[in-house]
This record gives sequence, structure tokens and C-alpha cells, in this order.
Amino acid sequence: MKNIEVIGMPMKYGCMVNGADLAYEYIKDSLEKVLDTTCNNIVDNSFKNPEIHKNDKKIKYLEPTMEINKRLYKKVLKSLNNNNLPLIVGGDHSLAMGSIKAALDYYKGDISVIYVDKHADIHNEITTPSGNIHGMPLSICIGRCDKRFNIGTYKLKPENLYFIGLSNYEKEEMDYIKKANIFHLMDYEVKEDNVEKIVNKIKSTIVTKHVHISFDLDSIKSEEFPAVNVAVENIYQDESGISYKTAKKILETLLKELNVCSMDFVEYNPTLDKDKKCKLKIEELLKVIKENL
Repeated sequence: MKNIEVIGMPMKYGCMVNGADLAYEYIKDSLEKVLDTTCNNIVDNSFKNPEIHKNDKKIKYLEPTMEINKRLYKKVLKSLNNNNLPLIVGGDHSLAMGSIKAALDYYKGDISVIYVDKHADIHNEITTPSGNIHGMPLSICIGRCDKRFNIGTYKLKPENLYFIGLSNYEKEEMDYIKKANIFHLMDYEVKEDNVEKIVNKIKSTIVTKHVHISFDLDSIKSEEFPAVNVAVENIYQDESGISYKTAKKILETLLKELNVCSMDFVEYNPTLDKDKKCKLKIEELLKVIKENL
């Protein structure tokens, strides 16, 4: 078993919805119990006088989002240098830029990213309709954004990116995904009985030695896992997403079959988990992580 180091990332500036930034502290007891570890590594999310549109009328909270992600980048890099497997617990999904870029630099670009999410998160500063950076981390990692978004050195190659469970995106994002020939599966294409086939297909095409998994809990059907930031924003009124059992099997199979070196676990919003049922499901997912690394 690899030595898992949990890194708390209480990030909210990527979408400025309160709640997900509280996730690490709220599930700290679960992390310590299930993973049999001590959680004392947390990114400082303080930022003096954050301004929503400082020097940019479109992009929101650019300075704090980038600065706090650079702090995460340093922690993930240090964790990898210490031969640990960093498990970054967020926080909104803008944190993926800090974690992925650290893994890219540590392994000198030899990283594939498995992105389990309803959202594509591959806008840039020009195409973003909201100005929220949580919809841009993959473009930042690929190098599709201007120099204000620079972090780290190595870039993610589009051919080393794999989407699982997409259901919400803008035309500009899908146009780029198709143009760059990025592997992507929609939520309705992912079922419990074809997970092994999907992972085997991914495994057969991966050319890198190392893999980073970025797992967004909003990839799960809202009626099965409602305590996520997306529910706060009321974006979905349908049943988009993959089932909880399928998500669990995806995580298990990816960890078994691929050389996973780092992970994100994001978007849990404990303020919406009144009966703590989602927290119990998180504990089940953590058991999957422990048993398969």
C-alpha cells in the first residue's frame, strides 16, 4: 500500500460558493479513521482583501485563486518528493490546477489525468461565461490561458486527458475537446456493468507511467449525493450524473488497474449534508481508496 498523505485545500474562490471550503475539516475524523492517518496538512487559504474583479471585469477572484493554488502546488510537490501519494481534499475544483501541475512538474510531464466530473472545466479566460476559475483548471494545466494563470512548468498534453461522466458543458468546451481529440465519455455511457471495459480501454491507450485522478463528487447523481456545490447553484433539474455504485466501481477499478500517483477529492459541501448520509458515502469511497492503493 502506498503512503497516503492527506492535504486539505479549503478553496472557495474558484466559484465563491460557501461550503466546499469546509469539507476537509468536516470529514477530518473520517479521513483519519478510515485511512488510519493523522491529518494536519492544510493549505493556508487566507488572502488579504480579496477583490472579485481586480484589474479584470470578467475573471472572478483571480489573485486569491492563483495564490492559494500556488501554495497547494508547493505542498503537493513536497509530498511527492517525500515519496507519498498526496490526496487533496477540497474545496472547489479550481484546486486541480495546483495538484495536477505539481504532479506534472514532479514527473516531468509524464502524467495522464482521469477527470471524473459532470463538468468539462476546460474553458479559458475568453470562453468562460461565468468568469469562475473552477471552470478553467484543465485549460490552465494545458496552457490555453494567458500568463496570469501560469503555475509550474510542464503542461498537460490533451491526449493525456480522459473525461468520465460528462453531462454539463458549453459548446466552446466540447468544440475544443473534439478538436483536440480528447477521450471523453458522457454520463449515460457509463454504467456499472461496463466500468471494467471503460478502464481497460483507457489503460490500453495511456502512454504515461503515472496517473492523477481528479474525482468530483458532483459526478454522482444528485438524488444519491446532493451535498455538492453544484446543488447550491441549482444548475441541474434533471437526473444527470452516474450512479453512486457506478462511481464507487470506477474509483476502485481505476486504482486497481492504473499507476495512480496523486488524487483530488472535491466539491463536497457539508452545509447541505443535514442527515450526514453523504458523509457516510464518502467514508465508503475512502475505504475503496485505502484498499486499492
